[in-house]
Amino acid sequence: MCGRFTNTMTWAEIRALYNLTAAQAAPNLAPRWNIAPTEETGIVRMEGNARTFQQVRWGLVPAWSKGPDSRYSMFNARAETVREKPAFRAAFRARRCLVPATGFYEWQATGHGKQPYLIQPKDEGPMTFAGLWERWKPEDGGENTPDAIESMTIVVTEANRLAARIHDRMPVILAAENFETWLTGDPDAAAALLRPWPDGRLKATPVSTAINRAGRDEDGLVQKTGPTIAD
Repeated sequence: MCGRFTNTMTWAEIRALYNLTAAQAAPNLAPRWNIAPTEETGIVRMEGNARTFQQVRWGLVPAWSKGPDSRYSMFNARAETVREKPAFRAAFRARRCLVPATGFYEWQATGHGKQPYLIQPKDEGPMTFAGLWERWKPEDGGENTPDAIESMTIVVTEANRLAARIHDRMPVILAAENFETWLTGDPDAAAALLRPWPDGRLKATPVSTAINRAGRDEDGLVQKTGPTIAD
């Protein structure tokens, strides 16, 4: 699973990396060190023929549902079943998105509790998760009703060699050359991208258990507390 992640990219970095083609004002972005489910975060999606950046809720709210429901966790979608699950299949066909990030957290069980690790590229550069998005609105509301909710989920797959030392799942990470296929390709081409990230490119750094508290969001959370793991 992927239950927390970071995104410290600037607006200029996001525009350049994702080749945003829509004319839009710069959003008020701040570095995020502990993004948690139900919070807002950014996605890149297609609006017509243009790539746009939007802030949406993390935790998918299917268009056919009655609205957000805390009993169901839809912040991740399993790669193996994303094409068939009722909550995700329509979004997989028509509403795929890119989720900008700079790292994600996983927890390793130890004899003293669970130790969080920040997993990120070895060069500490950006990473991009495969996501799905939805637009939910009340039955008596239109597309632009103030009660409408736009939301997303992150697709997860089997862990690669490094991540498997900590947890058995990881987000699907997309290379830049695959952004267009994920956003606009046919479902078969998109499904072919749902695989673990290649070995040898990531590192895992133990960090403070303070990140366990949703709402904590400062750079001190990612200070290493032990030796980094790499492969």
